[in-house]
Amino acid sequence: MKISSLTDIGTTREMNQDYLYSSEEAVGNLPNLFLVADGMGGLSGGKYYSEAAVNLWYQELLQTLMSDRFKGNPLDRQIEILQEFSEEIYSKLNQGLYKKGLDAGIKGGTTLSAVIHFWDTFIVSNCGDSPIYRIKNGTIELISEVQNVAEEMVREGKTTAGSVLYYQNKNRLLDYLGKRKECKPYCRLFPAEEIDGILMGSDGAFGDLTKAEIETICCDCERPQRVIGQIFESARESGEEDNQTAILYVNQEKEKNKKESEVKFPKTDTRQSKKKEDICCYTELPKSKKPLSLKEKLFKNRFIGGR
Repeated sequence: MKISSLTDIGTTREMNQDYLYSSEEAVGNLPNLFLVADGMGGLSGGKYYSEAAVNLWYQELLQTLMSDRFKGNPLDRQIEILQEFSEEIYSKLNQGLYKKGLDAGIKGGTTLSAVIHFWDTFIVSNCGDSPIYRIKNGTIELISEVQNVAEEMVREGKTTAGSVLYYQNKNRLLDYLGKRKECKPYCRLFPAEEIDGILMGSDGAFGDLTKAEIETICCDCERPQRVIGQIFESARESGEEDNQTAILYVNQEKEKNKKESEVKFPKTDTRQSKKKEDICCYTELPKSKKPLSLKEKLFKNRFIGGR
């Protein structure tokens, strides 16, 4: 698999209030985890909420994975436990963030979108408008619920995407973390066979790009970081000024099988002799000589925040 993540302050903002966590590789039965949070609030308020949401999610998941309740169950039940976790964690985070912000005198909030890849299942969940797309057979499909007024109006048939009314309501959030009222998160499961890749990010990452425009850029899945950079640049060209953050996961084995079925090169063809560094834009983590504990495996991965 190939995974790339990138965050950028954007063209006009004084601070990057986005935050992400990206698991670089699957380790045994440990789920791959991808998190994107888009903070909002004056001064450093948004940055505080996005970092806190990602870190609290991570800590809660770690406790769940290391609990006897999780480890002592068969695979099917473990998937159910992770689904229950994904459905319940948002309310817990919302209450905790609201109280912490109140105590610290910080106003703001954050969106949060998450993908857990566990064995043969993807668990997708979100609160807010940071979208998650799945890549399948060269096309992309929105698989999260974008919780803003514009998208709700589209779902209810009151307007269409791209209309004047749509853009007037695009930045009006229906839900987020850090508010007094209860949040209503979205959660959905997908078999791994239905997903060739995952593209997720803050709303600023995609700006006003259409699904077709994003699909065209995603065709270059050989180089995930180039794909993200091109999405950012294209969004800016369409007028986007917000912070930009995205994660791209590509199932490399599926891409390889697909290409091998399409083109058969002779064994002597020089195109097969490309070095790995010529077709890859990520850095492999060094392999440890000693078996790592679950906690050590999680900490091999990385948090990336705005500066």
